[in-house]
Amino acid sequence: MQDSNTMQFMKEGHFLDLTGMECLNQVVDNYQEAIKFKGKNYVVPISANFSGIYYNKDKFTEKGYTVPSTYDELITLAEKMQADGETPFLFPDKDSWTLVQCWEDNIDGSARGDRKQVYMDIANGVTTFQEDALFNETLQKTIDIRQYGQGGTLALGYDQAISDFATGKSCMFMQGIWALPSIKKANPEMNVGMFSFPSNSGDTKVSMGIDVNLAISAKCTNTDAAKKFVEFAASKEMVQLYVNNDYSIPCIKDVNANIPDAQEIVDLVNNGKGVLQVTALPKAVSDERQNTIQKVIVPEGGEDVTSFLTKLSNTFAENKNEFLELYGD
Repeated sequence: MQDSNTMQFMKEGHFLDLTGMECLNQVVDNYQEAIKFKGKNYVVPISANFSGIYYNKDKFTEKGYTVPSTYDELITLAEKMQADGETPFLFPDKDSWTLVQCWEDNIDGSARGDRKQVYMDIANGVTTFQEDALFNETLQKTIDIRQYGQGGTLALGYDQAISDFATGKSCMFMQGIWALPSIKKANPEMNVGMFSFPSNSGDTKVSMGIDVNLAISAKCTNTDAAKKFVEFAASKEMVQLYVNNDYSIPCIKDVNANIPDAQEIVDLVNNGKGVLQVTALPKAVSDERQNTIQKVIVPEGGEDVTSFLTKLSNTFAENKNEFLELYGD
């Protein structure tokens, strides 16, 4: 539901109201309010994706590295890797969406958790992107951590980065769980793990997005049959079967995530640290961010953090009504 198109479909009445369906009672408790639109249910979430830091377990064992629990420990680790002649990170900044994901989901999401309140405050004129201390801090971290990358990050694309990481050209790789099948395909023998980007205090959260929703068209002519199928597809047995083959986190109670390579993150989610992000920026703001974020990592002639965030605020102000129509009371 963090996808703006899904929100727009609900706003325009394209989805059938599913409020009261039995399967909704099986949605994980702390996701139940998040998936509502104007107090009603139009989708049933099945699974969620998440982001984190992949790491080469064999390299960690060989060099005696340990998984960091705070941001300072992560930086100390990266410096030690460089001193050992290793490349700590690969950053595929040629594809701007990976840079947005690095900032929004990995670095900001693991520190902030749910973004809905700060977006509401921006829409209502309470604050701005550039006035929010955490946006400033996490975007600066996104810039700073690139000194521990491969160099020339804007020349490396997503597909090549996966191949390079899988073949041992870096110790760590910041990406989403969707990259795991490609990493395994590139190197089936790789011993890989995954941990959440550590916050300053170590109270790290897991920023998650709904990966699969079930919905019924408002134009459906046989709603009884459609609802029976949704109940079936959202059953514990079917969701367990799905997540076993999808490397995703279940949104249904009493279904277990089966992702040994990301067990550290699964444990955080099971301990209540998972945050389901269901708030979409206005499309114009999202486009502005993705089309210009590469400028902030250009060493010379780029754009500073304040200028970049101010432009996001200005675009948000011009499109705030679109946001408030979707998320306002």
